[in-house]
Amino acid sequence: MRNSVILILKPKQLFKLFLVVVCLITLLGVVRDNINPPRVNSLPHSVPPEIERGEFLAWEAVDQIFRRYTNATVIDVDTGLSFQVQRRGGTYHADVQPLTAHDTAIMKIIYNGTWSWQRKAIVVKLGSQRIAASMNGMPHGAGAIRGNDFKGHFCIHFRDSKVHQSGKENLAHQMMIWKAAGKFQQMITAMSPEEVIEVLMNALDQQDAGLALKTLYKPSEKQRADIEAMLQQLTHIRVQRIRSEGGNPQTFWVYLSLQYRGGNRDVEKKIELQVMDQGEAGWRIIGDGLQEILNRKTSVEIFDVRIFDDGDQCN
Repeated sequence: MRNSVILILKPKQLFKLFLVVVCLITLLGVVRDNINPPRVNSLPHSVPPEIERGEFLAWEAVDQIFRRYTNATVIDVDTGLSFQVQRRGGTYHADVQPLTAHDTAIMKIIYNGTWSWQRKAIVVKLGSQRIAASMNGMPHGAGAIRGNDFKGHFCIHFRDSKVHQSGKENLAHQMMIWKAAGKFQQMITAMSPEEVIEVLMNALDQQDAGLALKTLYKPSEKQRADIEAMLQQLTHIRVQRIRSEGGNPQTFWVYLSLQYRGGNRDVEKKIELQVMDQGEAGWRIIGDGLQEILNRKTSVEIFDVRIFDDGDQCN
């Protein structure tokens, strides 16, 4: 008969062994999620899925139901991808963090693998309620959830919410909220020509061709191609001022500050845009003058000041 060893463990020792096994399984799961991010078929620039739009709910009401330490589901309007977050703070808008490393990995896929201050239209799901919102994709500030592979928090804005630093609404965030609520066209209908031009330039700055095209008057195929080219060539674009040309209410000089991809300096450019009054549908921009944005030769470099500073983006 072969020698055999029988291991007899006391109840306390069995319980400790059980805890060690549970901890090991949990640790292996975290490592797996970090090494192997979730596999998804949807990409941010694929055909947009049909996403049920969110309620156009004001921040004052959202603040009462999306309280600190409340979990929620964030659904990206462009891709349909979703992940879990927890609200950790924020007064004028919600400061949130992804719950797990798996959630962080999904969020990074939405941002094409690179963290960015770019705003994105999202729907925030709280129980059965779906609310239109906007997020940025840059970890910043404090973050207290351990093991989520996200160093800091990010911001979620809702209708009428404001930036903490300035106490003012951010147009780019509000535009994404209109998009998430299915109200973009309705909102720009009541705008002045200058405001529609501001919306167009913000859409370009946020790399959203769909919103940019909705501000144009019957865009041609060439103008659509020009918009796509601008998204490829520009990293930032901002309106400095707009003035009507010779008192003409349908022609405007637009003074811009831009950053081109591969460029080392901010540049300034002046372009001429014409607008068309569509009656009840509001003002739309005739896109012919936009191609001048693609002409780098007419730009003037700015040497003494840096207009685009990521430090100002914390909002």
